[in-house]
Amino acid sequence: MRFHLPFFSLGFYLFFAFLNGCFLYRLCQGFIAVKEAVWAKLLLFAALMLSSAMVIWVGDNNFALTLPFYMLAFLLSTKGDRLARVTIGCVFFCFIMSVCAMSDTYLIPLDRLGYYDIATALVRPLLFGVFYLAFYRHLKKGVVRLPHHLWKLCAGLTLLPFAALSALILPAYWMPDSILLHDFNWFQGAVILPFSLLSSLVLLRSVLVLSDYEAKAQAAAFSEMREIYYQGLKREQTQVRTLRHDLRNHLHTALGLLERGSTEKLHQYLLALADSHALRSSHRICENEIVNVVVSSKYAEMEAHAIQADMQILLPATLPIADTDLCALFGNALDNAIEAAQASEGKHIIIRCKAERGLFMLRIQNTFSGEIRTDLRTTKRDKTLHGFGLAGMQEIAARYGGFLEASHTDRMFELLISIPLSS
Repeated sequence: MRFHLPFFSLGFYLFFAFLNGCFLYRLCQGFIAVKEAVWAKLLLFAALMLSSAMVIWVGDNNFALTLPFYMLAFLLSTKGDRLARVTIGCVFFCFIMSVCAMSDTYLIPLDRLGYYDIATALVRPLLFGVFYLAFYRHLKKGVVRLPHHLWKLCAGLTLLPFAALSALILPAYWMPDSILLHDFNWFQGAVILPFSLLSSLVLLRSVLVLSDYEAKAQAAAFSEMREIYYQGLKREQTQVRTLRHDLRNHLHTALGLLERGSTEKLHQYLLALADSHALRSSHRICENEIVNVVVSSKYAEMEAHAIQADMQILLPATLPIADTDLCALFGNALDNAIEAAQASEGKHIIIRCKAERGLFMLRIQNTFSGEIRTDLRTTKRDKTLHGFGLAGMQEIAARYGGFLEASHTDRMFELLISIPLSS
C-alpha cells in the first residue's frame, strides 16, 4: 500500500506546514523584533510556513525563486536595524532550505516503499520543533540586541552557509542534463547540507552569546556609572559632616574677631572659610548630566593630586550617544590623563569638548614623563572602574562612525575623539 499524499489529503500537508510555521515564527521572535501590525505578523508567519513547506532538491530552482519573496516578506514584517534583519533573515533561510533539501533529497529511497510523502512531511516539523526546544530557554529573555558593528560581523559569517548552499543547489539547475554533476552533488550534499544546517544553528547560538556578552558589558558600564555617582555623593556627604562639625567653632571664632574689632582678620577668615572645599558648590561643568557627574568626579581627583585642570565643555542635555558610552569615553580618557599627569612635573590637563554642526569633539591634553604606553592601559589594579586603554575608546568612536587619534610631543600627550551626531 502506497502512502503518497493525494489531493484530498492537502489538509494533512498544510497541518504539518502550519506546525513548521509555528516553530519557526516563535524561534524568529527571539532574534528579531516583529512589527505590531497584524498584517506584519501574518506576513512573517506565511513567509516562514510557505518556505518551510517548499519542495527543494539538489538542482531545483525553487531555492533561487523562493529567496527574493521570502526576504521581501521578512524585511517588511520586521523592524529594527536593517542589517540585523537581513542577517537573521538569511540565517533562517539557510536553516530552512538545509532542512528541506536534506529531507526531500535523501529520503527519496523511501518512495519505493510508499512512505516518501509522509516522511518528508513529518521530518520537517520534527527537526524545527527540536531546534525550537533547544533555544527555548534563551527565547524567554526577549529579542536579542546587538550594536551595529557586531551585526556586521554576524552578516559576514552568514555568507559562509549561504554560499555553500548556493554552490550546491544552483549549478545542477543550470546543467540539468549532467549526470556526472548530479551524482557529484548528491554525494557532496551529504556533507554540505548538514554543514549549512549546523552553521546556521551555530550562528544563531553565536548571536545569543554576543547578546549576553553585550548585556554584561552594559551592566558593567552602568556599574561604573553608579560607582561614580556613589563616590561623588560620599565625598559631598563627608564635606557636609565636616562643615557641621566645625561650624560651631567657626562661628565662635568669627564672633570673637568681631567683638575685638578685628574686622580685617575677620574678613580674611571668612574669605578662607568661603573658599573651603566644604562650602564649594558642585561643579556644573555642562548641561549633560552624565558628563557633568563623571568630569566633576575626575576634577575632584585632579585636585587631590594637585593637577591643574583647564576645562571648557559645551554639551547639550541630550546627545545621540548612549550614556554608558559617554561615561566610558570621559571616564577612561580622564583616568589615563590623570595617571600620566600625576607622574609628570607640570601636572596639567586640558579638556575641550563641544557638540556643534553635527559633530561631537573631545580633546584631552595632559603632561607626561617617560615613555607613552602604546595601549595606554591603566596600571591600577581595579581595571573594571579605571582606564581600559585606547582600543576600548576607539571601538566606541568607530561604532558611531567616528574616529580616535592620539599624538604627543616631548611634554604633552593629546587624545582627539570625533563622532558625527545623527540628526
